Amino acid sequence: MIFVLWGEDKSCKNTLALSFPKPIVDMEFDVGGFQRSCRNLPHLPIKDWYTQGLIKLEQYAMPFQIGKLDPVANIIRPSKIVIGMKELFYQFTAKYIEHLKDPAIQTIFIDTGTLLYEITCTGYLQEKQEIQLMPDGSVKPKENLRVSLLPIEYREPYIRMRGFIYQAKAHGKHLVLTHHAADEYGMVRQSDGKIGEGKTGKRVLHGWGQLGDGADVVGHTYWDKVTGKPYFKVELAEVKELEDMVIEEPTFDKINAVIKMIRGEE
Repeated sequence: MIFVLWGEDKSCKNTLALSFPKPIVDMEFDVGGFQRSCRNLPHLPIKDWYTQGLIKLEQYAMPFQIGKLDPVANIIRPSKIVIGMKELFYQFTAKYIEHLKDPAIQTIFIDTGTLLYEITCTGYLQEKQEIQLMPDGSVKPKENLRVSLLPIEYREPYIRMRGFIYQAKAHGKHLVLTHHAADEYGMVRQSDGKIGEGKTGKRVLHGWGQLGDGADVVGHTYWDKVTGKPYFKVELAEVKELEDMVIEEPTFDKINAVIKMIRGEE
């Protein structure tokens, strides 16, 4: 199954993801997420699963985007040229394909889908920038360096993101993508009474927004301070009866049991 989990920081997104069928490979861009998940819900033996080799952790650190080091002056000279993001994208993709082909791996967990989408877009921008560069790394004469993708060019990152999802389906893998939360923007009434764009007051999934067509379940994790427990609210699901359900202390087994019950498989 393809699961998309989003929520605020430390709302047990990773903890839920790591309850999926094992062996799991945790492909971590959000470095430190695995350690946090080990602490959040001690009744899930995440550390033991890791020690037993049931969870494999891979970390993909984001490269610095602060310019180039001048070895003579020993200073960093600011630059808008993207460095290392294309390489990180292809490094990740090569390992992802390797895991798809590994029959021993049941679940691939990407932490986070928000950062994967950012790397996919920025890596593609780097490819576009490199067309503008001379062999010595300087910008070609009469060229204005690209600093963002054109709207029509996002088609390629969309295709690449869909590839991750549909290849997991084709290879029979569980795929879990966690996403950060962000403010929703829309048309709202301003302080002067006029209608304009601004924050609606809602929090939404941050990252690639076209996940609903490929995912089996999309939902929101949150922590209830009164009960001191995590919850998972289903927002979209292939099994429509699952939508709007709230599951206390969610795990894959709990959610899967509900899905099987609805389908009449148990």
